[in-house]
Amino acid sequence: MPTAYVLIKCEEGAENKLMRKLDRKDTIRKIEPTVGHYDLVAKITSPDTEHLDELIGEIHSNDKVHSTNVLILNEAVEAA
Repeated sequence: MPTAYVLIKCEEGAENKLMRKLDRKDTIRKIEPTVGHYDLVAKITSPDTEHLDELIGEIHSNDKVHSTNVLILNEAVEAA
């Protein structure tokens, strides 16, 4: 199952509203506020990469989101 972490930089003051909106989606496993360059981090899992791409695009196109950085987990690499 494809998994990604999406780092989100959003409009100041929009963090809570954006968290509530994203938390309603069943493919978003976790969303938390952060301190630093990005305001939120979301963990997303999806049955396939096409659906994952759609959800990432939906997050990025939100008018309160200024930028995103996506980290897609590589399931072929195992930690030692």
